[in-house]
Amino acid sequence: MPFGTYGGVSEGSNAYLLGLRYRWGRDTPKPESAVMPPLPECDDPDRGQRVKPSSLSERLDSIALGDGGSPQRHVSSDGTTEQPTIPPAQQQAMRAEAIAKIDQRISDVDLQGSFSIERRSGIPVQRLNSSVRDENRFGVVKVPQLKSLGSTNFLNGTISRWRVQASKVLITADGWEADRMGFSNDPFTPAQTRIDAEDVIAREQANGDVLISARRNRLIVEERLPIPVTRRQLIQKEEEVENRFVVGIDNRDRDGLFVGRNLKPLTIGTSTELSVQPQFMVQRAIDGDFNSAADLFGLDAKLRGRYGNYKLNGDADISSFDPADILSSSRYWGSFGRDIDMGGLGVLSTNLFGAYRYRTWNGSLGETDINAAYGVYAQTKGSWSTGEVDHDYLIRGAIGDYDADRFNSNRRLRSGRGSLFASVTSKIPLLKGKTAELIPTAAYRYSPVPIVPGLSLNTNVNTSIAVYGDGRHQETLSLSGGPTITLGTFSKPFLDFTQISIVGSGSLKNGDSPFAFDRNVDLATLGVGLTQQIVGPVVLSTGVSYNVDPGSKYYGSTVNSNIELRWQRRSYDVGVYFNPYEGIGGVRFRLNDFDFKGTGVPFVPYTPTNWMKTTNADRPF
Repeated sequence: MPFGTYGGVSEGSNAYLLGLRYRWGRDTPKPESAVMPPLPECDDPDRGQRVKPSSLSERLDSIALGDGGSPQRHVSSDGTTEQPTIPPAQQQAMRAEAIAKIDQRISDVDLQGSFSIERRSGIPVQRLNSSVRDENRFGVVKVPQLKSLGSTNFLNGTISRWRVQASKVLITADGWEADRMGFSNDPFTPAQTRIDAEDVIAREQANGDVLISARRNRLIVEERLPIPVTRRQLIQKEEEVENRFVVGIDNRDRDGLFVGRNLKPLTIGTSTELSVQPQFMVQRAIDGDFNSAADLFGLDAKLRGRYGNYKLNGDADISSFDPADILSSSRYWGSFGRDIDMGGLGVLSTNLFGAYRYRTWNGSLGETDINAAYGVYAQTKGSWSTGEVDHDYLIRGAIGDYDADRFNSNRRLRSGRGSLFASVTSKIPLLKGKTAELIPTAAYRYSPVPIVPGLSLNTNVNTSIAVYGDGRHQETLSLSGGPTITLGTFSKPFLDFTQISIVGSGSLKNGDSPFAFDRNVDLATLGVGLTQQIVGPVVLSTGVSYNVDPGSKYYGSTVNSNIELRWQRRSYDVGVYFNPYEGIGGVRFRLNDFDFKGTGVPFVPYTPTNWMKTTNADRPF
């Protein structure tokens, strides 16, 4: 039984046909099972009876040759299960006890990331590589429940390490083949998620990639729910998953529903790559709200290049090719720069930047536009630790020319802007408990990382200075922070995980920015977040932040908000979320990516026929 790990699997795209069928009567559901018998040295009651069935083509060849083929023998299930003799709760307890006794043969389990399938609806928010974005990101402590919603791509991320299991693998000159093969991202057994692949063929491509195809692929969740998945997987080096087909909703620029397709990236020279995604405006076509056929088409393009120590990044977002509207229907941004090693001072990142028509968010002011901007910025960031206290810092300076919305005006202003920003964020553990036992039925039952109960304090101190071409200026000194309380270890089925975060912030300000995008109007905010296990893997996570500055006309306004209900397990989670502040909601399915030491144990279930003659008391699984 070949068994091990495989790295770097990235997944492509596919379309699926869904259907419904109703049958009169009631059948007992059968567990998903793959034909992967034990090793010769392992106990196998069916070894003497097992016969590999002939394929249809093999049988037809035998008939054509006149011998009719050998008669097919089958291992019959000549017994039936007895009715349950113990209650379900006790069966579950016996199952957990049996799993706890398995020698998993792994250690040092570490969550690396995840592969997610996500569908959003609402107006996507563009956040550019500008000084404003980093000042917002580093300049305040936020409750964990208000962190970024993640990527807007339908598919995102990668699984860097799979466990692989098969009864037999045929090695060929250009790849390998297997009748049946299992893949699992879960380091533990029983696996909460695994892929069951039939008639697997792997072939090395001319560029060194490996294309794995199968007659049928199913993602099996908890050995109960089989989900058809793409039959082709491409193993690449240092590349993440990108979805070929895109379905999205953009009410601001694209009038609602649109579809797109990611084309194969175009290599320009040896160091530059152009990725394009042509789009069709479905909602615009249905509503008839277009001036010409060109108004129904758009494009999303990304240009990436590396030239020695220099990096190029460019993005274009075009929502209409109508010549009369193309300028007002396009958004562009990009940067070109390099990193300079400053020795003991760290790495200094320097960049030229430029942008045309991009939007950002500024607390109580909500969405605001920057019509055009260009300039240069430099930054350095890093981290250090003192005992158990972790610190992160950022120092950034920028100078540029901006054409953006005025504060409290429908008119725009063009002005130079120079800024300096510095920030230090610290995480201070005050009380620290112990995790549950590091086994799949305890610490890793519902969570991909062990939950550490305790009390911690998160703080941030930052200061900024901005000077504008008309002589105005804005200086701020801000302090934000608050406690995070974690109760429970998320290892029991009821109310065993509660995380409460409270974050307050206050700012001292001198002067005012003439622009809306960087005007500091939320001088005092209060955020509260709650994550609560309800029952089993069902978790509710919600957070909200308000302006609590009594001297502000935005007093009481919502600065940010989010709510999510998810089904969370060690190797996967499914969530439904909504952000009222940004008007974005969505559904997300995520497979977790683990690194670990050791080989693990076989994870594909195997059921011998004599198992059917036993009682429920003899088989806790």
